[in-house]
Amino acid sequence: MIELKDVWYHIDKYPILSNIDLRVKAGEFVCLIGPSGAGKSTILRLIHMELKPTRGTVKVADYRSRQIRPGQIPLFRRKVGVIFQDFKLLDDRDVYENVAFALWATGVPGRKIKKRAFQVLAEVGLSHKRYAMPSELSGGEQQRVAIARALSNEPFVLLADEPTGNLDPESTRDVMQLLFRINRKGTAVLMASHKELPESGHAITIVRLNEGKVVP
Repeated sequence: MIELKDVWYHIDKYPILSNIDLRVKAGEFVCLIGPSGAGKSTILRLIHMELKPTRGTVKVADYRSRQIRPGQIPLFRRKVGVIFQDFKLLDDRDVYENVAFALWATGVPGRKIKKRAFQVLAEVGLSHKRYAMPSELSGGEQQRVAIARALSNEPFVLLADEPTGNLDPESTRDVMQLLFRINRKGTAVLMASHKELPESGHAITIVRLNEGKVVP
């Protein structure tokens, strides 16, 4: 479903990634682990087609980095959900409006937006907070809103960039359990983390990165 083949990424002549080979199968949970600067976020941005590799090919479903046209990218991104460490919620809109805006921005008809927004908020356990403002939520609740927003267009993969980096231990456990539950329903998850994941009993493929390379 996702394949990076001999991928290099340079800024000027400085290598950020070197000779990356990575595969994520449909429904798989993969975690990229490595220190800050290892290249984890760059891999996620390449998969999201924000960046194009200096060398090699990134393939996501039927889309390839070398062939994808600018006009195809919005349609492609409807099926690739993204979760950030700092949530990136709209502070002037309530929880429902944050999710609804993501649907509206991708062209979902207005009559379907409310139903889908309420559905994904129920999935993340936040139906009762749908009219709360982000500032009224805990960090864990804000991240669950971000996950609901990422799920709104029914993506086949979630890209999670340090999704628990700003959370306390209890909220971290809650968010990880939510990601595992989403994965068990069939959505692939590709997560970046600078720390080892605790034992969970959930099947996870670990890929270790250091200085832009996959290491044993």
